[in-house]
Amino acid sequence: MAWHLYPLTVEIFDEEDWSLFFFTCISTGIFDLALEMLQNRRALALERDENDETALHVLARKPLDFNGMKQNVTIQLVSCLWEITLRMKDSVIELRKFISSPSLLLFDATEVGNFEFLAVLLSSYPDLIWEADERSRSIIHIAVLHRHPSIFNLIHDIGAIKDILVTYVDKKNENNLLHLAAKLAPPKQLEAVSGAAFQMSLELLWFEEVKKIMLPSDIDKKNSKGLTPRELFTMQHADLRRNAESWMKGTAKSCMLISTVIATGVFAAAIGIPGGDNDNDGTPNYLKKSAFLIFALSDAVALISSSTSILIFLSILISRYAEYDFHKSLPLKLISGLVMLFISITTMMIAFSCAFFITYYHGSKWVPGFISVLALCPILLLVLLQFPLWADIIYSTHYCKSLFRPSKHMLQ
Repeated sequence: MAWHLYPLTVEIFDEEDWSLFFFTCISTGIFDLALEMLQNRRALALERDENDETALHVLARKPLDFNGMKQNVTIQLVSCLWEITLRMKDSVIELRKFISSPSLLLFDATEVGNFEFLAVLLSSYPDLIWEADERSRSIIHIAVLHRHPSIFNLIHDIGAIKDILVTYVDKKNENNLLHLAAKLAPPKQLEAVSGAAFQMSLELLWFEEVKKIMLPSDIDKKNSKGLTPRELFTMQHADLRRNAESWMKGTAKSCMLISTVIATGVFAAAIGIPGGDNDNDGTPNYLKKSAFLIFALSDAVALISSSTSILIFLSILISRYAEYDFHKSLPLKLISGLVMLFISITTMMIAFSCAFFITYYHGSKWVPGFISVLALCPILLLVLLQFPLWADIIYSTHYCKSLFRPSKHMLQ
């Protein structure tokens, strides 16, 4: 409707109508029409709305949809706005005043993780990387504070400049970059992964990655409260560590109970051989049948895997639950234990199907086949019921590993 009415009414637009309609298109996400208006009336790039904000300020704070065709239109709009701004604000003082009023443009975008917006500005004007807010923090500091890895990875693009930026210290409380990494992440960023244990692991990963780029003299530097980054991390994450310990123990106890039941059942099945023994030499009556071989193998695998999972979950329960146990040790143990548990359940049902097939093979042929098919139901049910947990674990593991492997670069 807006596209239809625009060419019919544009001739009667006054100055206020142009500005109002332009900002309305941006706020409602009609970026292609806003781009069309900007190309027809370039002065709109410097217009301000009722909040004294320019179009760039609005786009910086607005969570943008950068998918598909809309991505190209949005980037074109930001690029066009920035290009016009650079041409009309030819002095550095005018440009800085423009992007700093009523708020700091770069830091608005960094706070919400608007990577593409920042990429447009920094690729054409790299000197903006030196900008600092009123507390002497760079955009790298804000990216760490709000946990935006795509923006933090800019540190890999700027070379030796990073050695200067990482020395910036918050004027208010003398926190350096590692102090900011030691603070608890915003709830929205923590919820990127499920489970308190994996959230703790993610926080430790952030702390370690930031620590890698710090100068050795700044790693143990104290802030205005006399806290080193490591001490601040411990204080800020005390509740999360307790929640992670409780979550890990609860999961390990439940899984250990299931593993114990499985181990007991398959051990009993190994003793009570299906089909019985030969009275003369004591060998199993169906030793040469392929079904018996499958039963023996699957029962052995079920016993070994369930026993292994019991030991893994036991090691989780008796762990110290120190902070750095959540970095790699405990998540890896939990994943290994769950894998062993799944293997034990699957092989247990296979062993049951084979035992039933051997015992009742001489009766109705369809009965053992039907029971064998039904034995697959618990496996499928396990997959369906535990799929959310498995999906969270796989996503959390992959998400954490890929965070600091930049696939995109701001500075081309």
